[in-house]
Amino acid sequence: MIPSNDVVACAANPPEMVLDSGSVFQREPDVMPLIRRLAAVLRAEGEDLVADNILLQSSALSEEARRIIDAQRKRQADKIVDQFQWIGGGAIAVTPLPVVDLLAAAAVNAQMVVEIGKIYGCELNMERGRELALSLAKTLASLGIVEGALKLVTAALQLNVATFAIGKAIQGVTAAYLTRIAGKSFIEYFRHDQDWGDGGITEVVQQQFQLNRRDEFVKVFIQDAIARVVQPLSDRFDFVEEEKEQSEPASPAPISKFEPLDDWSEPPQIQDDW
Repeated sequence: MIPSNDVVACAANPPEMVLDSGSVFQREPDVMPLIRRLAAVLRAEGEDLVADNILLQSSALSEEARRIIDAQRKRQADKIVDQFQWIGGGAIAVTPLPVVDLLAAAAVNAQMVVEIGKIYGCELNMERGRELALSLAKTLASLGIVEGALKLVTAALQLNVATFAIGKAIQGVTAAYLTRIAGKSFIEYFRHDQDWGDGGITEVVQQQFQLNRRDEFVKVFIQDAIARVVQPLSDRFDFVEEEKEQSEPASPAPISKFEPLDDWSEPPQIQDDW
């Protein structure tokens, strides 16, 4: 309930009044009762009100500071993910894995996990980084995201790259894509104080897979993949083939089977020693 002394009568813009004589009377604004009450409240509670106001402003500033710090950390973490996805993708493209099932384990780099954790103030050793990486790699495989990523990347590459290059680069580009999903998932994990949330690691990984399979993102990703994985791989193959051709000895010109070995245009000279 509002105290009765905090209810005051005042008029900042009083309406016109029509007198019995028919003339119109405009009253003057009257806000003095409100001013007197405010003055009394400030005298009695001024310090507390100032302190509350400062606290409110500080809370707003703290929230803004948290948003700025979070955005800065996310930019740094995104750079690490971008770096590791192309390094890993390029390595697997040059040396393909014997079976596709190993892609998930190869794509989730323990060093990447440690680096992301460091940005968010979490000092992890490599052993802990490997444990987290293995856990997420198993999640990628169990959810069928490896197969889904292979299909997605293959379909996208077929629209942009020659058939030969697709066969050589498909594992590398898929590994880069899986590294991105893993890295983005770990960013969410560390952003929330090393907590996967109510849905666990499965929900976070699925969410990142859905976010990174949108058409507008896939188009940009494939163009980057062509420049960073496919084209270097194609250039390397061309260089190796050129070196092989230059190292092979030149074959001698074949001798025609019908080429005469002797000159039969003139009969042989016979010497008569008799």
